[in-house]
Amino acid sequence: MERAAIYHISEHNYAYAVDGDTLAVRLRAKKNDLERVVVHYKNLYDHTSRPEELSMEKILSDGTSDLYEARIRVKEKRFKYYFELFSSGRRVFYTSDGFLESVDEKNCFFYPYINDDDIFRPPSWAEGEIIYQIFVDRFHDGDPSNNPPGTIPVGTPPGRESYYGGDLEGVILKLDYVAGLGGKIIYLNPIFLSNSYHKYDIIDYYSIDGAFGKTEDLVRLVERAHERGMRVVLDGVFNHCSSSNPLFLDVLERQSESRYRDWFCIERFPIDATGKNYDTFAGLVPGMPRLNTCNPEVIRYITDIALHWTKLLKLDGWRLDVADEVSHALWINLRRELKALSPDILLIGEIWNHSSRWLQGREMDTATNYKFMRALHEFVADKIEARSFWERVSANKMLYRSCLYNYLVNLVGSHDTTRCRTILGSDELHILAMAVNLTFEGMPLIYYGDEVCMEGGFDPDNRRAMKWEDVESRCARKIRELSRFRAGSEILKKGSLIPIEAGRRVLAFYREFEGERLYFLANFDVRASVLEGPWRDAQVILGEGSLEGGRLALESGRYVLLGDK
Repeated sequence: MERAAIYHISEHNYAYAVDGDTLAVRLRAKKNDLERVVVHYKNLYDHTSRPEELSMEKILSDGTSDLYEARIRVKEKRFKYYFELFSSGRRVFYTSDGFLESVDEKNCFFYPYINDDDIFRPPSWAEGEIIYQIFVDRFHDGDPSNNPPGTIPVGTPPGRESYYGGDLEGVILKLDYVAGLGGKIIYLNPIFLSNSYHKYDIIDYYSIDGAFGKTEDLVRLVERAHERGMRVVLDGVFNHCSSSNPLFLDVLERQSESRYRDWFCIERFPIDATGKNYDTFAGLVPGMPRLNTCNPEVIRYITDIALHWTKLLKLDGWRLDVADEVSHALWINLRRELKALSPDILLIGEIWNHSSRWLQGREMDTATNYKFMRALHEFVADKIEARSFWERVSANKMLYRSCLYNYLVNLVGSHDTTRCRTILGSDELHILAMAVNLTFEGMPLIYYGDEVCMEGGFDPDNRRAMKWEDVESRCARKIRELSRFRAGSEILKKGSLIPIEAGRRVLAFYREFEGERLYFLANFDVRASVLEGPWRDAQVILGEGSLEGGRLALESGRYVLLGDK
């Protein structure tokens, strides 16, 4: 037994409340080192009875480690526990005092009490649902009367200052289209007053940009979406604002005498608009000065903005920009007050790397899962094999509580990345990547146009105008068929995911929920594959596989979804 690889702490993601009297406990070990793990547990203040015992399940394996989990229940909500490890015919106990041959109760790990605010409750309505991301200026021009001067025709390549005339009216006119894809959540990129087409440099957080419409248009959009059973999420850009924002202009004018001098991250005075002595977005964009989100006045200001729009619109959620650079104090306060106003509101953090720090139940409900995107792209490009893909996905999942797996926002691309179709090089591979995302656990995000195989290089080329002429293309039909199926499948939205080994260039897994299964296989190999597996008694539901006598024939560049008969 590799004792140095054994790990548990009685907090964070290794011991967390599932509900009022149930605790999930985890233990990490060297891969394939342990034959069995048992957790012994009872009420913290029970000093006489024998502990209960429960075998732990190996839930994840990456290239080096196994992760075991069990859910233990004590009606008094107070826990003490220890682990019994079996390996190579030997056993040892793992306790808060390390490895022991026998255990006294004082050696146990303690979880003293499950308080109600220990329980992580992401909104149940969002679990596994499809997010459709709309870059408003690039989506659809529903009201040409509000087009900015110099608006360019659809089809013209975008520049860094280009406007295409997309607006809120255009989104309203296309709500049925999004609903027809199975989109449950519409995520709008920023819409507040700004001098740019992208609106990530906000001048006034209380005004809708005139190029997009008016406040009443946004109210109407949310109402129309709700009538269709859809939800709306706005982009909260609270890490930085525009250098033309009156708050920052006051600092430029009054310098150290400004009442807002501590609202920004200023190194020294005097300052000008060149960004040489104040912090900015990425430390690189003078036109986007960074807000001091540790300042209690800034926390109040931003919280009030979010409360205003949430209340006015009956808003369903916020996607929070650059979430990992904003203070935890702001997010904790924002969550507390938004959840008091609207308990089911969804908070999504834009985080590109590990986001466990923000997913402990006091800040975000979920986060963008760019780790999934990178692993999928590298697998499709044949830089890694299927086993490596699963190891990387599993290593990432080990950082999060199991209850979050169907909430992580998985994507194949966004407004900040080169288009997936361009990276992968063909419609065929793009369709397969979209199929993986639409059948995977988590909340699949469709960046507008990815459903029609739109291309686009690095910013700003990845923000071309939507190609409405392609919505009935073969690519669009294939993706729409699967996205609609996902929207109606409780298995794909809420089920667990179990990988299946099927070769180095085939991604295979099954999803299981309430005793029902769906099998998914995608063949990224240049050759056809004939595969055998646990789907012997299943039948083809979607895709282009052929199943006879338990043997599945799958052509190169094709996927199949199988279900129990």
